[in-house]
Amino acid sequence: MYPSLAGKRAVVLGGSRGIGRAIALRLAAEGVHVVVNYARSSEAAEATAEECRALGVESIAVRADVGDGDELGALFEQVRAWGGLDVLVNNAARGLERPRPALEQRPKHLRATMDVNLFGPWTAVQLAAPTMEQRGGGSVVNLLSPGAWQYMPNYSAVGVSKAALASLTRYLAVELAPRRIRVNGVSAGWVEGSDGEHSYRADISARVRPQVPVGRNVAPEDVAAAVAWLCSDESSMLVGETVHLDGGFGIAAWRDVLEG
Repeated sequence: MYPSLAGKRAVVLGGSRGIGRAIALRLAAEGVHVVVNYARSSEAAEATAEECRALGVESIAVRADVGDGDELGALFEQVRAWGGLDVLVNNAARGLERPRPALEQRPKHLRATMDVNLFGPWTAVQLAAPTMEQRGGGSVVNLLSPGAWQYMPNYSAVGVSKAALASLTRYLAVELAPRRIRVNGVSAGWVEGSDGEHSYRADISARVRPQVPVGRNVAPEDVAAAVAWLCSDESSMLVGETVHLDGGFGIAAWRDVLEG
């Protein structure tokens, strides 16, 4: 538990299900008041907010399409009226609904993916920073992906957008650190139990698991724990970095090539 988080106020973009829900609940368990953002599933978002409230904090569900700047603006107006902001988690993502190789990617789909995965977080930070600064600083965590650094089949739209977000994370980190706002990223490996898991073959989790040195896949709660740490004072000197959370999967790849 991180006492420095108690009483802070957070927005989790894409917070209704899967990884986002786990993050919202972990922050609530730390005593953080949470805005649960959603684009489509109001029932899931309300249920997550209710679970947060059961942990003794304030929590509301707010609809906004992260890819729409006007809707994001309205969301942050509501956040300011709600009491301000100390933590922003950019978890909303799209792009897996139409997996294609890079050479077959459709411009319309790529633009829509960029709107949510890159321009959404960019706009959100621009809107959140003044409020965070007024409250003495804050923390931004961007959810990234291994596909930003390495090739993944049929992952081009997401991988390219997340690579751009990884670069943006570093730029924002340098510009916002003097204002006591830290920006970092979390790049999780294969997350079993996430929304993304359902976009691939049903046996992928079982196929990946034996290749992970720790013996299991990443869980949404693992990602949430990393986010909570990054938002706490325990990581106060971590600026512009990405936590690679994959149980050793990424660094063990050559073992399977050479020993297989």
